This record gives sequence, structure tokens and C-alpha cells, in this order.
Amino acid sequence: MRNDAGRLNARTARSLLCGDEGAVTMVFAVCASLMVGSMCTAIDAIHYEMTQARMQMALDVATLSAGANLAHFDTTKSTDLAKWQADARAYYDVNMPSGYMQLNLPNANFSAQVSGAPATGQTIKLAASGTMPLIAPVIFGRNTADGGTGNTGSGGGGQATPDTATVSASNQALRLPKSTLELVMVLDNTGSMSDYANSKDHTQGTKIYGLRQAAQNLVNSLFSVTGNDSYIGLVPFTTMVNLKNALQPTGQWLTPTFTKYNDSQMSMTTDKRWKGSGWGGCAVEPRDAGGNLRAAPYEPASTPGFTPFFYNVPKNGFSVYTYSTSTSNGKTSCKIAGSPTVTQGAPLTYLKSGTVTTSCNTTYSGNPPPAIYDQWYVKQGTSSTTTTTYDQNGNTNYGTNGPCNIAPALFLSKDKTALTNAISNMQAAGSTLIPTGLLWGWRMLKSPWSDNAAGKGNGWISTDTSLPRLETSQALQRVVIVLSDGQNDPGGATGIMPPQAFNGLSGVGRADLKAFDVRRPDGSLLTSADNPGSMGSVGDLNAFQLAVCSAMKQEGITVYSITFGDYGTDPGNAQETMQACASPGNYYHAPNNSTLNQIFQQIAGNLGVLRLTQ
Repeated sequence: MRNDAGRLNARTARSLLCGDEGAVTMVFAVCASLMVGSMCTAIDAIHYEMTQARMQMALDVATLSAGANLAHFDTTKSTDLAKWQADARAYYDVNMPSGYMQLNLPNANFSAQVSGAPATGQTIKLAASGTMPLIAPVIFGRNTADGGTGNTGSGGGGQATPDTATVSASNQALRLPKSTLELVMVLDNTGSMSDYANSKDHTQGTKIYGLRQAAQNLVNSLFSVTGNDSYIGLVPFTTMVNLKNALQPTGQWLTPTFTKYNDSQMSMTTDKRWKGSGWGGCAVEPRDAGGNLRAAPYEPASTPGFTPFFYNVPKNGFSVYTYSTSTSNGKTSCKIAGSPTVTQGAPLTYLKSGTVTTSCNTTYSGNPPPAIYDQWYVKQGTSSTTTTTYDQNGNTNYGTNGPCNIAPALFLSKDKTALTNAISNMQAAGSTLIPTGLLWGWRMLKSPWSDNAAGKGNGWISTDTSLPRLETSQALQRVVIVLSDGQNDPGGATGIMPPQAFNGLSGVGRADLKAFDVRRPDGSLLTSADNPGSMGSVGDLNAFQLAVCSAMKQEGITVYSITFGDYGTDPGNAQETMQACASPGNYYHAPNNSTLNQIFQQIAGNLGVLRLTQ
């Protein structure tokens, strides 16, 4: 029976193989293998297409992000380039999760390159290449000639079956300076800008020299781009801004009345007899009936309007007394002449309180002190005439614009020669009120200040009376660059430069800084009855500056801020304030002229657009 059963089993197997049933089985087995193999090949193809598409998408995003990120790096430096390349890989990784479709992409297979200059255009190239495993070789089998790895080699004279597929992607982007640009440079022209940029190395020149060079290079760079539609404005500032060549004094924006000053002695027109008479070009910020300021751009037709800035003129003239000194037993005394020389129409500093002190301690003894310092004491033998204009310290050295002796502002322009000349005219003299410059820079970008919107003769003086453009204009980029080499400082209570109670924010004869909706870091308001804002407080000035910056940024204006020179321990929090003033990532510090020029060129490159070209 066992032998019969064996013969039966053998015969049954032979019958199955040789019969019709066996043929069908074999055909099915072969077809099934081919079907499964084809399915695996199709799955591999789908996986490849999905992986390649995802890789390309991630690389495109990384290229655009890396292009924007160039604003924060100087890629001519190897350390900056390495950081930028690391960031580019990080941008890619965010959008291409690790292990996606089992893709393996080592760092060596990812490259990020940049060429060109920020100011004239940069080309960004990214490329990535990785490998993903295939399913089909599992079905079809691997080539065993190379030990079964089946990658790219061949063995035994046959073609190797690959275990993996290479997936790659690449692209290219062009970063060009933006062509639809309205840019205003708000630049510190105060006295400290006459110092050397580097106290140990004078070869770089003074800070004002370095600033002129950097600003002119930025103008040249932006206007060198073919087909640009860029306009650049200039706002030099101290505690004031000179608007004489930028706005019409007869425009609706200015209210030329002097009832608070001295109607009998003041005029917008220059009187050739008196140096510093007439309107020099500076204006006082509007205050409401309660004496409150606003961190606002206003409009030319706003009420109350701006008023002319003057050194005040005494109604009864300026009296110059002559005195002589004598010394006895080590004590110096003064003898004052009885009849003074009286100068009419001379503009002088206006203060509400204080005393006038001569070199031998002769003081005004009236009670209360006069609102106007209308007298001065000149030592016998010193030349004095009725045509000499004195300030409260006896100085006579200010220029043709009187206390508004600042390089004039220039409204948005495409005239490179006019801009470079205006920059060349910047001189260093005066104290510092950064928010004054920012406010006028803001107004240069506000469409209600265009001559078309405000009415003929009421807006900015320009050959294109539609400037500044409407804020809703397509592709319009509005930018302010603000630079200062020190903290807010309105000056002391005396001196030729405007003191705390006499500048573009305080106006004439008041030292308060009450401003709506402006809070100190501790939360208190500058309009607080218990602790009102003061022009003598650097902290209050910083708070007002930040309120201006915040309002500008909320309106879509991009703010770049630069601190310049040695700030030491920064006791007035000037650098902290300037950093908070800037749009995110747009704060720079320049310790010297060379770095300042690099920063201006970097910003020129930042004012650009990115587009994928491949």
C-alpha cells in the first residue's frame, strides 16, 4: 500500500504539471508576479513624483526665505555665509519633514549659493539631492553579482537592479532693489557728529563725513538700477527740522501768527538790519488748548496748525549794559553803566524762569524773573553795537537761519544731483530730538501732504504733485531710515542751541512734554496730572519717540534704525530705544564710518523684491 500510494502521488504530481490544471497554475503564478512587480513599479513611480514635487516645493520656499534672510547677513564674510547657508537648510527642512517617503538627504547633498551685490542685485541658487528606497527590486530580485546591494554597479556581465532612486531639485531666484520705493532718510546733524567716528583712528574722518559718504553711496546704488521708480527724501534734524525749501510758508499747514510771542517785533520777512530775523524755516508742533502734543502726522488743514519757530524778540528791545570790574582785598565787584544800548528787532532765547549771570555774577534782581531775557551785560572795552544779536549766553555765532541753522530738508526726489548736494550741505551743530526728525520723515510719506491732496501750494514742493503716493498704491514700499549718534537731548537751560523750553516740540517758553496716549515703561501717561511729561526727561522723550515709531509701523511704514559711534554703557537707553523703534530685524549699530557704509549698502539691498527665475 505504501508503494502504491507513492506511485499515486508521483503520478498525481506529474499529471498536475502536464495536465491543463498545471499549466493554468503556472501561468497564474507568472502573471501574478508580473502584476505585483508592475504594481510595485507604479508605486515607486508615484512615490518618486510625490517626493520630487515635495522637495521642489520645499526648495522654492527655502530659496525665497533665504533670499529675504540675506537682509541680516554680509555674505562676503565666511562666518555670515555659513550661518545664512545653515538657515537656508533649516527653511528647507521645515517644509520637507525628515524621513518623508524614506528620503535620505545628507547635508553634503544640499547647497546654497549667493552671488552679486545687495545694492545692484543678488542671485540665489539652491540645490538638493537625496535617495529613496524602491519596492520593485524586492519582487524582481536584486542583482547578486555585487553582493545583493543592487545600487548602481553591475556584476556577472548583467545590469544591476537599483535598490534606490535619486531625487533632486534645484532653482534660482533674483533679488533686485525694489523699483516702487518712497524712502526718507532721517539723519542726525547734531554737534557730536563733528567728532571722529573712531577716537583712536582719525583716518576715517568725522562722523558727519562718514554719514555724508554712506548716504550718497546709498543714493547712487538705488538710482543705478535700470528702470527704477524710486524717490528719496532727506530730513536732517537736531531739535528741529528746516522746512524752508520743502514747504511753502504761505501754505495751509502753517499759521504765521505771533500773538504768543511778540506781534510788534516779529515778522515772517527777514529784516536785513537784524541777523537772524524773519522765519528761518523751522516749525513748532501743534498743541491743543490744553498744551497737549500728539504722536501724529496731522494734515496741512489740521487744527491747530503748525506755527513758525523763532528766538523770541523782546517787545521793548534788547538792552546791552556796560560794566567794569575792580578787585579789592581779593574780592571782585562790578559797576554797571546807567544807560544801556537798546537793540530793536533782535531774536533772542525765550525762557519762563532763570537768571542772567555775567562773568562777575551780576544778575537780574527782578521778582519774578522776566519771561524774556531782554538784557545782557558787556564788560567795558568789549565791542558792542546795536546791530549785534545776542542769545542768553552772549553768543553771536549762529548762521543766516538763526536758531534754525540746519541743512534744509529735501522732499522725495529722483534728482540724484539735488540729493547728493543736499547731503553734502549737512553740518554738525545742535542738540538731539529724534522724534522731531521722525515726525517730519513720516509726513513725507503721508499722501494727505501731497500738493494734489492738500491743494495747490499747501503740500510738499515737488515737480510731481501726486507725491507722496496713496498708501493703497500697488507695490508701493514706504521706508524710513533713522540714524542718531546719541540719546535724546534737548540741551541745557542755556546756550546758543535751543534749550529745553525752546525747540520744535516744546515751542516757545514751555518745557513740558504732555502727549496723548503716550505711556512710560511703568505705564504712567505723559498727560498725568501728578507727573506730566517733561522736555528735560530723556525717558519721557524716549517714550514719545517710541509712540511715533509704533504709529508709523502700524501704518505699514518699514523703519530701519541705526545707532552710530560709541555709546558706552548707554545710560539713556538710546540703543534700546532705537532698536524698539525699528521694524523687526531692522536695527543696526555702526561703530565706525566703514561699517556705516556697509550698513547703508545692506539696506539698499534689502529694499528689493525676490522672484524665482528657475
